[in-house]
Amino acid sequence: MTYRELSPDEVELVLEKERVVRISFSAEGESYVVPVFFTWHEGALCGLTTPGRKTRMGERNPAVGFQVDSTATTGPWEWASVVGQGMFAQVPDPMESGLFAAKLWSRMGDAPDWAGAMLRARFDELGVYPWRIIPATMLGRAHGRE
Repeated sequence: MTYRELSPDEVELVLEKERVVRISFSAEGESYVVPVFFTWHEGALCGLTTPGRKTRMGERNPAVGFQVDSTATTGPWEWASVVGQGMFAQVPDPMESGLFAAKLWSRMGDAPDWAGAMLRARFDELGVYPWRIIPATMLGRAHGRE
């Protein structure tokens, strides 16, 4: 088994293929890491969430770290990981967020009925917060067979 750096094309492939990003927020002496669904859209990580702790922290300090892992089909022994830093921002324009929201929803077709219903109920109750992270830096590594 060996480690290797991912090429820029391989980094893009991981971001196109995966659906969960872990975002690290830090504001006013508090740190918070949270997994959220995302889609890679026009050079940015984009998603929909509900307003709350992460969005408040992202508004106070938009500089975030993120990590996307690819292990679902290979298990813990063969993986690819993309880490980076960027700026978190709300996307208030519905025309703009609608483009990536449609892409995100289309990637959730395998969600069980209960999960989709739960997510729609959360959005109905708490509201929808479209967001984007424009990466400033990104690196990728893989671990597996030579």
